[in-house]
Amino acid sequence: MIRRTMIAATIAGVVFASGCRQRCCLNDPGRRPNPYRPQAPNSPFLLPPAGVPTTPGPTPLPPPPGGGNPFIPGVGPAPVVDPRNYPPPSFDLPPNPSPSPSAKPAPEVLLPDPLPGSGPSRSSLPLNPGIGVLGTPGRPQAAEPKLAANSPATIATGLPGFVRVKDGFASGRKPALEGFDTLKRANYRTVVYMHAVGADTSAAKDVAEKRGLKFVPIETTPEKLADAVTQFNALAADKAVRPVYVFDDDGVRAGTVWFVHFRTSEAMNDDAARIRATPLGLTDQGDEAKAFAVATQRYLETR
Repeated sequence: MIRRTMIAATIAGVVFASGCRQRCCLNDPGRRPNPYRPQAPNSPFLLPPAGVPTTPGPTPLPPPPGGGNPFIPGVGPAPVVDPRNYPPPSFDLPPNPSPSPSAKPAPEVLLPDPLPGSGPSRSSLPLNPGIGVLGTPGRPQAAEPKLAANSPATIATGLPGFVRVKDGFASGRKPALEGFDTLKRANYRTVVYMHAVGADTSAAKDVAEKRGLKFVPIETTPEKLADAVTQFNALAADKAVRPVYVFDDDGVRAGTVWFVHFRTSEAMNDDAARIRATPLGLTDQGDEAKAFAVATQRYLETR
């Protein structure tokens, strides 16, 4: 009985001692467990070596000449520095340095050309034409082309109904007195008058010949259309008489002869010849025009 009692007391003492040790650990701050605190690094490479500063210190300023505080400027005249240790800089430069070969020239400023009908875009300086507002030479103005001597723009004076037909030939109505002068100035050589029956051609002949123009009268009627076309085609083939001006009184006779000439000498079809001859006086309006249309149809049927 006594043995059992001793064994129970021994077990109770051991249990008490274990419980007391656990409670003592909780009361000891150094041995108290802390599961949320990370472990301290134990590697020696994570810490800088002992005795080495981690951040550089400020660079000390050099002491001013003659001593003193480098952060407070001195008062009074600056100390004299011995120039023997500081040679003066050299300023021996060439008077006119030549530009390097790789240097690019200054860009040229170009102004826009003036619009048609507006004034010039560059203002010229006095006694110096062609210099723009920026002092740069402007573009030279192109000379206006001269008109040909026998162009319509130069020989329209005194020549009603003037039309340039082809190279070396023009046609229109009977010229006025100044019209013959215009033809002479335009270097025309021959004038052909397609007149009606019994028309007086002496006045026109005298005016033309006094100005050195060759005068060729051709009687043109529906009855003599074939003869008129034959004379005109022969004259048109002669290059020595060109330039030639062909005219009549109202345009019907000249327009008809031109139409037949296009059909025969230039081998045009009816539509093309009619388009070419209409501005020269060809028409189907009026009794005379209808008579010439019938005569033209009969002449072409025999060709």
